[in-house]
Amino acid sequence: MRNLKHFAGAWLAVTAGVGCSVSPAFAQSAPTADTSGAAAASANTQAPPAPAYYGSLSLDKGKGRLVKLPRTVANLFVADDSIASVRPASPGVMFVFGKAPGTTDVVATDQDGNRIAQYSVTVNPSAYLGQRVQSQSQAVAPGNGVTAESEPGGMVVHGNVETPEEADNVINQAKAISGGNVVNDLTVNEPIQVELKVRIASMSRTVTRELGIDWGTTSSDGIKIGKFVLTGGTASAAQSLSSLAQGGLAVTNPNGTFQGVIDALATDNLARVLAEPTLTTLSGTQANFQVGGQFPIPTSSGNNGSVSVTYKDYGVLLSFIPTVLSNGRIALQVAPQLSEISSANSSSVSTGASNETFNVPSLTMTAASSTVILGSGQGMAIAGLLEDTTNQVDNGVPGLSEIPLLGALFRGDAFQRQQQELVITVTPYLVDPVNTPATIASPDDGWTPPNDLQRILQLRDNGTNTVATKIPGDAGFMVQ
Repeated sequence: MRNLKHFAGAWLAVTAGVGCSVSPAFAQSAPTADTSGAAAASANTQAPPAPAYYGSLSLDKGKGRLVKLPRTVANLFVADDSIASVRPASPGVMFVFGKAPGTTDVVATDQDGNRIAQYSVTVNPSAYLGQRVQSQSQAVAPGNGVTAESEPGGMVVHGNVETPEEADNVINQAKAISGGNVVNDLTVNEPIQVELKVRIASMSRTVTRELGIDWGTTSSDGIKIGKFVLTGGTASAAQSLSSLAQGGLAVTNPNGTFQGVIDALATDNLARVLAEPTLTTLSGTQANFQVGGQFPIPTSSGNNGSVSVTYKDYGVLLSFIPTVLSNGRIALQVAPQLSEISSANSSSVSTGASNETFNVPSLTMTAASSTVILGSGQGMAIAGLLEDTTNQVDNGVPGLSEIPLLGALFRGDAFQRQQQELVITVTPYLVDPVNTPATIASPDDGWTPPNDLQRILQLRDNGTNTVATKIPGDAGFMVQ
């Protein structure tokens, strides 16, 4: 806010806040000193100021307007100059310019600070951006009825387009022009359905080999030398690579005989995980798919010991958005996920009042998120993992375990190798509905519950009698 004061016929601008400057055109000739009694009496009987004028203004961002004031003013003030700015055009006219969407106030006063006029100024989003989107949409989607309305922070796009590719192009242009959020309210006249098949295949193998000789299995046996008995131990081979026992050597006097135990362990673990979710949706529409469940997660809330429960999803989850392009190819945003409940990294939650403890399991998760362009029926691997980890630990009696060849009798060996390979592939298809739903296969095709005779005597779990395939003609070979 600028406060303008008159000193000896010149204007002095003193910055006191946010506002606009006033030009010297508003200056009036400085009154000369009048010491006569008539002039003093005339000043004491001056008429009160006229009532202030209140009005409203509305304009678009980036546009201005000349506003005629009720009478000559000396000062102009704007409450928020980030929304609108005001400039004097003449002593009785001001120019208002819209800078950003919003509402603010403009006040005009005379030289004595009396309010002359006050305006409520509303600045609307510029209609230029919406008009530009409408004109640009004719280039990418001729003959459509696309309209765009500018809103604070973005715009809303309405209308009809023929194909999903046209809708995608219009929205992309609207995002580039508006520079903010774009709400898609377009209607596609010819939607195309897309089916997506996702394959998550994982193979993991763990090989463990442990071998060692324990001389100290019994406390009184060992190698007798005279009246002394030599005992020792390499300890058993490590059951896990994180917990190892130390070897040792000792001489004891009790009578005994030589004994030793060979510790050996060999394990092979092979695991295969396969998930193949399939989901169908319209082009340009997001679809979600989940097979699995939810497990509870207790949370202690407050000081009264109460426990609230939330749930976490697990299993096979699939989310994707397909967009069919004009050449039949498919732009695909896909995010598959495979998770399982695990107790390996579980945690405990305790309540304050009842001192109850709840165990919360963890999740082992395989997930990917990607955007690819494929043709109908084409496949692509969007994620892959190859991991190979090897651990080997030796423990034995110091000195004796280092003797060539014979040192193996005083040494334990543990070897572990883990291998894992993971591949995630996606295959989209352009699909149409079938007129005969009976042709769609389902897992229970050809199955009926078995009767008592079939279930007890024939050990059958299917009551349907399968018709034998008849080989056509007199063939000397098998026809399949």
